[in-house]
Amino acid sequence: MTRRGLLVAGWVLVAGCMGLAVPVAAQERPVPGGTLKYGTVTEVPAIDPHVYVGSAGKVITEAVYTSLLGFNQKSELVPALAESWESPDPRTYVFKLRRGVKFHKGQSLTAKDVKYSLERILDPATGATLRSNLLGIQIETPDDFTVRIRLKEPDATLPVVLGMAESAILSEEWMRGKPNIKVEANGTGPFNLADHEPKVRIVLKKNAQYFERGFPYLDQVEIRMISNEGARVNALRSRAVDMIDFVPWKDIDVLKKERGLEVQSEGGAFMNLWFNTGKKPFDDPRVRRAVAFAIDRDAVSAAAFFGHGAPLYGPPTTADSWWYNKDLANAFSHNVAKAKQFLAEAGYPNGFKVELAVYQGLAIYTQTAQIVQANLQEVGITADIKLLEWATLVDRKNKGDYDFLIWGVNIKMPDPDTYTYYFGADSTYWAKPVNFSDPKIESLLKEGVRTLDREKRKQIYRSLEAHILDVSPWVFINWREQAEAYVSSVRGYRQLAGALSEDGPGIALKSLWLAK
Repeated sequence: MTRRGLLVAGWVLVAGCMGLAVPVAAQERPVPGGTLKYGTVTEVPAIDPHVYVGSAGKVITEAVYTSLLGFNQKSELVPALAESWESPDPRTYVFKLRRGVKFHKGQSLTAKDVKYSLERILDPATGATLRSNLLGIQIETPDDFTVRIRLKEPDATLPVVLGMAESAILSEEWMRGKPNIKVEANGTGPFNLADHEPKVRIVLKKNAQYFERGFPYLDQVEIRMISNEGARVNALRSRAVDMIDFVPWKDIDVLKKERGLEVQSEGGAFMNLWFNTGKKPFDDPRVRRAVAFAIDRDAVSAAAFFGHGAPLYGPPTTADSWWYNKDLANAFSHNVAKAKQFLAEAGYPNGFKVELAVYQGLAIYTQTAQIVQANLQEVGITADIKLLEWATLVDRKNKGDYDFLIWGVNIKMPDPDTYTYYFGADSTYWAKPVNFSDPKIESLLKEGVRTLDREKRKQIYRSLEAHILDVSPWVFINWREQAEAYVSSVRGYRQLAGALSEDGPGIALKSLWLAK
């Protein structure tokens, strides 16, 4: 069965021509050249494309590297390094690679690079973010430009996973030289890594050999890491930068009214409490449910998000998703009595003391933390707030070195198997570092990906979501919008919603240009 024109997870897959960029308006012709100065809130602690380190890191990955497939600014899954693909049977996918593609350091792309890269993702030593999504695949290379992937079970999500930035293809030859991939890069993307000052700035230069003819338009992109919210907004206002990410929620409506600036905002992200389920007291689901009932989600949304957020009382599934279950939408409420009841049942009638790790660079994190702290105090839990730099928080998260923390999550894929990314026992994103493994979750996740009938899948994932709420490995707090702001001379940007809200800047980068 061909994958051309196939609908997977409700998204149209376009496998004919490239179509990777949205054409600009007919009355405007893109002007090549220039440098885009981009201000980002989070420092980039490392640039290994297979390990997720935050939104800013994802921009770098999508600018420098390419996966077999990709997404365009219409949120369509499209060819990238694979010019076409098909599925001759439910357990086999065949990808035909583009010819003549070069890595930035001169190596030619072949099927061996794809095999090497996917096997590196599967290697536990890599700590790759998508390892759990690819477990069980076998990669074959019949010739230099053909990759065949065989599955133990049918997997409805594989094309989507292979379109994600974290499945980027590396040069096997380059990697055999043992580069420090945390600070060096060699991809096939529209930009080369020209300069890298870790946690300070990254400079990208146009890849003149990029396989998509005519792109990118920009000669250079300078990414500056500006963690202070006020400083980032002031840099945009003074034109020290042309574009910023994570517009402070209090400033979204203000900047929309300012002459010479544009703001685009979409949903698709949600705020959470993540527990270290590998140690007391959060190894007990009754304690985690107590916290879930203690949180006043309305107060968080009102105080921290200025009308650009909404409380989340059920699972993090948007109402337009095909697996959405309205019966779970109000599974939790702010109920102090019920929270105390769960704590007493768990053996903590007088509460306990824990540390809450919080990123200090965004007000939404610190304000959420203050409300959570006050809510928990009401039920007898003392939460000491520990403010951390982003790189430190990421490091502690990856090591499972925390009691609980606040973490913002973008929906990771347009399919309910996004729960494998979140809660699969082998996922390094959260579960593995804290030794979380739930047999029922594992069983339902496996059943969900090998089932191709959508109605049957819907029932499986509804059961999964109900169980996730029962064991509450995370507390889902609220939805949030995400906004990018830029000077009016920046053209070609489109903020994406849903599962690609975090990817929007990286996907758009090659299509951006500066009007004179």
